[in-house]
Amino acid sequence: MTVHRIAAIAFLLCSIVTANAQTNRATFPKDFDKYVLYATYDRGFNKEEAFALPETLALAKAGKPLPPGTRLVLGVWRARQLAEYFVMEKGVNWGADFPADVSTGDWHFQQFDTSRQIRRTAFADRCQSCHSSQSRDDYLFTIDRMRAYVP
Repeated sequence: MTVHRIAAIAFLLCSIVTANAQTNRATFPKDFDKYVLYATYDRGFNKEEAFALPETLALAKAGKPLPPGTRLVLGVWRARQLAEYFVMEKGVNWGADFPADVSTGDWHFQQFDTSRQIRRTAFADRCQSCHSSQSRDDYLFTIDRMRAYVP
């Protein structure tokens, strides 16, 4: 394989990754210190912790829709150590970035490492494929836990 062909393939792969990155708008919340833990899911040595802002939980508890700008954070623990975060963020018309059969409304998903930098070992389409089954609950699996949250 020639150097030019390798360079062309590398450019193509980078273009694909960049294109995918541009359609994923979820960001880690700068105010994460204000988020509260509203649910924990224990799975042996592994667990997941769900976080949201108190005002997000109040909206959910009141049965109101979560507005654009809402972020939910999932901390994933493996072997009793924090391994990564996943952020689910809602934006204005973000659903237009995806075909209807894989859309999760206006929610986008992103994986972050423990230093809160973007990680790309898991891809948003995995999150979308699972969350798309929850359309009746605004694509949320934890809405019942949000509504039941007591500070």
